[in-house]
Amino acid sequence: MSSLKGNILLNGINTVTSILFPIITFPYAARVLLPSGIGIVNFQLSIINYIVLLTSLGIPLYAVKEIAKYQDNKQQRDKTAIEILFLSNILCLAGYILVIILAHYNTHIQQQVLLFYILSLTILFTALGANWFYQGIEDFKFITIRALTIRTLAAISLFIFVKDHNDILQYGAITVGSTVGNNIINFLHLKKLISWKNIKVKSLNIFKHLKPALHIFILNLIISLYVQLNSIMLGFMQGDAAVGFFTAGTKITYVGVTLITSLGTVLLPRCSHLIQTGDRVGFTSVINKSILITLALAYPMVAGLLLLAGPLTMVFCGSEYIDSIPVLYWNAPVIILISLTNVMGIQVLYPQNKVNIVILSTTIGAVINLILNLYLIPKYAATGAAIATLIAEFGVLITQIILGKKFFPFKLSMIVRNHYIICTIIMAIGIYVITQFCNTSMQQFVYGIIGGIIIYSLCLAMFKDKLASETIQLLIKKRNRHA
Repeated sequence: MSSLKGNILLNGINTVTSILFPIITFPYAARVLLPSGIGIVNFQLSIINYIVLLTSLGIPLYAVKEIAKYQDNKQQRDKTAIEILFLSNILCLAGYILVIILAHYNTHIQQQVLLFYILSLTILFTALGANWFYQGIEDFKFITIRALTIRTLAAISLFIFVKDHNDILQYGAITVGSTVGNNIINFLHLKKLISWKNIKVKSLNIFKHLKPALHIFILNLIISLYVQLNSIMLGFMQGDAAVGFFTAGTKITYVGVTLITSLGTVLLPRCSHLIQTGDRVGFTSVINKSILITLALAYPMVAGLLLLAGPLTMVFCGSEYIDSIPVLYWNAPVIILISLTNVMGIQVLYPQNKVNIVILSTTIGAVINLILNLYLIPKYAATGAAIATLIAEFGVLITQIILGKKFFPFKLSMIVRNHYIICTIIMAIGIYVITQFCNTSMQQFVYGIIGGIIIYSLCLAMFKDKLASETIQLLIKKRNRHA
C-alpha cells in the first residue's frame, strides 16, 4: 500500500495545478468571451453535468470504495472493475439518447447546438476514464502526471485558439479537454493494470452494482441541486450575463473548496480499507488529522477571500464583472461549511455505511436552496443564488452534526477550539493593514496574498504546529530522494 503522506502530497500537487489552470486561464477567457459568453458555456455545461450525474449513477464514489476493499485480492478487484466499467458504458449510451432529445426539442440549447454536442463529450470521457479505479488502488502518481500534462496542453490551446468573443466552440472543447480529456489516457492505461485471464464473461454480474450505487446517485443528485441548479435557474430567470457573474464569483471560491476537499479523494480509499480490516485506531488517527488539515486551510482562505474580494475580482475577471464581488462575499464562508461536511460525510459516515445520514442532510440543503432561489434570484439575481447556497450548506452541516455525531471519531470542539482561528485573525489584521498602503487592485492582490501567507506561516511556527512541521519534513525528504 502506498504512503498516505505521499498520496496527500501527490494529490495536493494535482489539486494545486487544477487550481492554477483556472487562475491562469479564466481571467483571459472572461475578458475575451465577456459575461454572456461565459454564461452560455456554463449554462449548457450545467445541463451536461446533470446528464453525467444521471449516467454515472453514483458509480465513481461507490467504485472507489469497492476497489479499495479488494486491494489485497487482485482477481476480485479486477472482476469488480470490469463489471463496473461495463455498467458505466451501458449507462453512457442512455445518456446520449437524452442529449439528442434535448438538442432537438429545447430551443434555448438549439441556439448553440454544436457547443452542446462538444460539451457532451464529457459524458463519454467520464464513462471510459475509470478514474475511480486509480483512486481505489491509490495510484496518485499516475493521476498527477497525467493531469499535469493535459492541463498544460489545454492552457496553451486556450491562448492559441480563443481570440475573441465568437470563439465559444473552441472554449467549450478546451473546457472538456482540461477536465475529462485525460480520461482517454486512463482507459488506455487500464489494460496494464486489469487482467482478463482468470475472469470468465459468464461470471460477470454487471447489474449487482446498481442498487448500492443508487444510494450515492441519490446523494450526488441532491448535491447537484444546489451546485448546477443555481446556474440553470439563473439562466432561465435572469439570463446568460447573470450566470456569468455567478460563475466568476463562485469559481474563485471553489478553487479553495477543491483544494481542501481533494483530501477526500486520498482518504476515502484509505478509510474504507481501514474500516474493512477493522482498524478503528488507524481510522480515528486519519480522520483527526484530516479535520486539522481542513481547518488549517479553510479558515485563512475564507478570511483572505473576504478581505480581497474586490481586488481578486478586478484582477481575475476585470471591471465588467463588478457584480460578481457580492457573490464572492457570500460564497467565501461556504469553503468552511463544505470542507467540514466533506470530512463528516464522505470520509467518516460513508465508509461506515451511514450514507443515509449524508443523503438526508443534503436533501435538507437542496430543499432550502431551491426554495430560497425562487425567492432571492428574482430580487437579487446572482447574489441571491449565492446567499441561498450559503444558507443551504449551513443546513447540511447542522443536520450532519445532529444525526451523525455519535459516529464521529473526533470531538466537535476541535472545530472552534484550535490555534488556527487565532492565526487567521492575526493574518486578517495584517492583510487589512497591508492593503491600506496599496494603490491598485493588483498591488492589493499580490501584497495581500504574500503578506497573508507569511503572517499565517509565522503564526503556525509560533504555535509550533505539528502538521506544518510534518509537511516541511515530507517535502524535504521528497526533494532529497530526487536530488
